[in-house]
Amino acid sequence: MNANSPQGPIALIVDDHDAVRRALCDRVQASFGQFQFREAGTVDEALKIVETERVDIVLMDFRLPGMDGVEGTRMVLERSPHTSVVMVSGFDDSSHRSAARKAGARAYVSKRAIGRELIPAIESLVTCERWLR
Repeated sequence: MNANSPQGPIALIVDDHDAVRRALCDRVQASFGQFQFREAGTVDEALKIVETERVDIVLMDFRLPGMDGVEGTRMVLERSPHTSVVMVSGFDDSSHRSAARKAGARAYVSKRAIGRELIPAIESLVTCERWLR
C-alpha cells in the first residue's frame, strides 16, 4: 500500500449513485481516518484516477453504467496490480461472488450486509499491509 505518501493511503469508491458513494466514504472514514478518498461514477472515471494516482483500495460496485464492476476490476488490476479491490454489490449469490473473485477482487460485500461486513473486509486487507501501523 501507499506507505510513502504524505497523504496516506488512497481509497477509490466506484458507484454510480452519489448518495451511495458518500455513505461508503463516511463509513470507511469513520474507521480509517488516514485514508484519502477519491470517487468515480463509472469504470472509465475510475481508470483515469488509477492511471494518475497510486490507489490502494477500490470499493467497486458490481452493476455500473457502461462497463460492469467485474470487468472494471480486471481493468483496474491490469493497470494497478498492487491495488486491492473490494466488490460491493446488491447481489448476494455464489455466481456473483465467483465472478468477482475470478476478476481479482480480494473481498466481496453485499450491500445488505455493509454494516457488519465492510469494515472487517477492509481490515482484513490492511492488516496484511505494513503502512497501517
